[in-house]
Amino acid sequence: MYHKFKDMVQYNHFEYGRQLTHKLKLYEANGEKAFHRAPNSDTLLSISNKLSDINYPVLVAIDGKDADFEDNEAEQLIKKPQFFLMILKPAVNDDSDSILNAQEECEAVALQVQARMIEEKRNEIGGMWALDISSFAIRSIGPMGDCLYGVVMSYTMQGAISYKIDTNYWV
Repeated sequence: MYHKFKDMVQYNHFEYGRQLTHKLKLYEANGEKAFHRAPNSDTLLSISNKLSDINYPVLVAIDGKDADFEDNEAEQLIKKPQFFLMILKPAVNDDSDSILNAQEECEAVALQVQARMIEEKRNEIGGMWALDISSFAIRSIGPMGDCLYGVVMSYTMQGAISYKIDTNYWV
């Protein structure tokens, strides 16, 4: 576990994704069933299989177990776990216009999520103090499941962790 300051809230990726499905109009009609979670170890094929037979917009939160580390030349390392949000909506598989429209709408939603996250970082809300604004990337994706297209947005959080030896782990 890592914290910038002990009194600041840790970012909870799955809870954040769940809240987004309750606050974004794209998911309003389907509520809780629009939220899905996946471990980073899942392949895109595995995630796609889990989304088969879904024909409504969904958000998939993928955990941040993969991380890079940076040495700040002090007494701590900077851990940068990477998180992903897939923002998907149905489109007609053989219709390029339908697919492009779905991806454009999902990109617009992703940009709104990004704007909200940046605002929350500036106001130190919900663990967003750790957000690395320069890490955002948005890529198109699809088909997922049978007919879902959209974007996947990635970003990293950063926090200091101690690299001192903890004798509890050693014989």
